[in-house]
Amino acid sequence: MFRRTHVLSAGVALLAAGVLAAGCSSNSASPGGSGSNAPVTIKAVLPPNTGPITAADNAGLKQLTTQYEAAHKNVTVQWLPNNTGSISAANAAVESQASGGAAPDVVWEQYGPVTSGALPPGLLQNIKPYLTKPNPYVPGNSSWLSLFTPVTVPYMTSSNGDIDIILGSNVETGFFYSKAAFAKAGITSPPATWADLLTDLGKLKSAGITPFMFTDGNANCTPSWWERLATTSLLASQVSQFDVNHAQVTNGLDVAVGIKKGIISMSNPRYAEAWKLLGQLVSYSASGESSYDGCADPNATSPPLSPQSLLIQGKVGMLWGGSWWIPQLNSAGFTGKFGVFPEPPITTVSSPLALGTSTVGVIGGPNGNGQWSITSQRADSTMTPAKTATVMNFMAWLFTPQHLGYWLKISGNGAYIPTETGAPTVNLPGLDNLVPTSTVPKVIDVVLDNVLSTVATNSGSRLFQEYVNGSMSYSAFASQWQSLLTSAAQQWATQNHVDLNKY
Repeated sequence: MFRRTHVLSAGVALLAAGVLAAGCSSNSASPGGSGSNAPVTIKAVLPPNTGPITAADNAGLKQLTTQYEAAHKNVTVQWLPNNTGSISAANAAVESQASGGAAPDVVWEQYGPVTSGALPPGLLQNIKPYLTKPNPYVPGNSSWLSLFTPVTVPYMTSSNGDIDIILGSNVETGFFYSKAAFAKAGITSPPATWADLLTDLGKLKSAGITPFMFTDGNANCTPSWWERLATTSLLASQVSQFDVNHAQVTNGLDVAVGIKKGIISMSNPRYAEAWKLLGQLVSYSASGESSYDGCADPNATSPPLSPQSLLIQGKVGMLWGGSWWIPQLNSAGFTGKFGVFPEPPITTVSSPLALGTSTVGVIGGPNGNGQWSITSQRADSTMTPAKTATVMNFMAWLFTPQHLGYWLKISGNGAYIPTETGAPTVNLPGLDNLVPTSTVPKVIDVVLDNVLSTVATNSGSRLFQEYVNGSMSYSAFASQWQSLLTSAAQQWATQNHVDLNKY
């Protein structure tokens, strides 16, 4: 996700100084440390594309690190810049370093590769033993895990019960709308169901407003959001039949099994319904979809561009975007002129096959900022048990609710939603209603998010674009999409030496 660099205001800096000074003075005994005065250097990878630790985007982490080092004289934290463009590139770099035992101690991760089993076994440590004990910097807590929201822990947990990643914040998606456009169309409140959403799109169109643009310039962005939303909702009653890995989000094995069994198939009415519902949006979407990307930097000058300017300039009434848009739209002078609501559930009013599944939290989730894993001694020759204890003590310091909220406010300008209850957040209208309040269902991710292969994602993106821009009929799309599913599953199984017939 795009992270906007900004300057730390004097007011926030003064507030931080007071909070952090109090935090250090109350925890100067270094609880949970290595128990040794031997010098320890922790090598930790920064969030991607935030610059060095001295950059404004990392000012909160820098302040916390300075405070920690002052209270732990034998510990030095060396923050490493992260310029990788994707998690796959970041993991390739880590695997290369690990082959020589030279991986950093703390590496940037995302829950998908970690919990799906995509990484080499033994690369990362199971940190659950630390998380089930109290965080030494939070008085009175029963365990570190108890500080997290209940919906976060499943995203950190692998199918074998291990926890190899700690997650700091959520990014969520929702529909952003122009208040002026809604008023002109006579829409007085956000839609409560998918059927209501379609009705509102029709009202916008009747009022002479281009209702919507389904940006598809990036397969991993809006197109994959649709795939997650619709398939998770409509296949909720069948997911147990192909949930082999038992992680929060489907992986390649799950998907390949689902395709082999004919559940993830255009011949399955439930799966096909996801794409029929998508077709209903075509008549409401502006043209030029492939030139825009809902995850793009709003300052991008070459396609795919951010579509935010279309909303600001009144060229569309509604867009599908992410929580990171809120501070970006505010920075563009659109404060108070837009609203946001979560993706409404698909109900039987829209389809007799609907299950009414709430999909709040299905798209995005705890995949924002503050996502770290701890490497094993096999990957990092310096990572002794004593050093691991010191590293986890430092992570505990960063992940007190007050500290987590403090540095996320700075790094994300409030766009990131902390995963720990009690963490302070920026008061951004609309942000809270994008966060799930109950258990998130099993998330079904199939083609458009590199689950089976990058080749399949690229091919799927092309078909998606032709279908959404109206140049391909549903029947042609269904035929070619099914061929893609079948071939991609077979290729995944061959590449990973898996016999799908045993499932």
